[in-house]
Amino acid sequence: MKEIIRRLTVKPFAVVGHRGAGGELPENTIKAFKHAIEVGADVVECDVRETADGELVIVHYPDFKRVAGVDKRVKELTLKEKEIKEKIRISGVEPVPTLKEVLNTVNGKCGLFIEIKEPETAERVIKIVKSEVEKPNWGAFISFYPKALKKIKEIDKELTTGLIYSRPPGGIVTAKEIGAEVVLPRWPLATEKAVRFAHRLREVVVAWLIDDERGFERALRNGVDAMATDFPSWLVKKRREAGSSPA
Repeated sequence: MKEIIRRLTVKPFAVVGHRGAGGELPENTIKAFKHAIEVGADVVECDVRETADGELVIVHYPDFKRVAGVDKRVKELTLKEKEIKEKIRISGVEPVPTLKEVLNTVNGKCGLFIEIKEPETAERVIKIVKSEVEKPNWGAFISFYPKALKKIKEIDKELTTGLIYSRPPGGIVTAKEIGAEVVLPRWPLATEKAVRFAHRLREVVVAWLIDDERGFERALRNGVDAMATDFPSWLVKKRREAGSSPA
């Protein structure tokens, strides 16, 4: 079994730190990833975008306005000329990490989801991962874009991929068709029927975002394998209360 799949299938459920720990610390920052690891998340998730000079940095939105108060697009700024490192601070305090920095921070301490926000960057993302990580079996590449995941499998069929979706009818069949091993539905779509269907197709089910009791109770009842949350400290505690801990 691949290491990332093992980490996603601990019982009674695995905990995925969304953007590290986006509800507890500035999202998609090294501090957030370290925190999620320290509190016991099984996997952390990050978002990758390309800069003006072709480098890969970790940020969810196409611009820095929401997270840093800077009305500039990621593609407008450079990394090599230090525009991002010198001018941008997430929540006013934390620097924007590169993909390389996140890989070196996680380094197998837990699993890692790398969300590809721009399909055209898929090949470059893989190149960087393989240059930094000897055995990337503790990571998976996830995306809303099936073509990005298909590209990854064309490059290396052994890499783990996961399809994210938020609208009916869902993406379980599509995920199977493109060889993705993981499905990541928005939590209302992770119904008991859908989870059973995904499991019959040998898909791992990761529901998102589980940030409150309502979503948690429903996801637990429906039998998802993992829950992605902005509050990994809270969700790890909920797992502990459920009477189990990670393997």
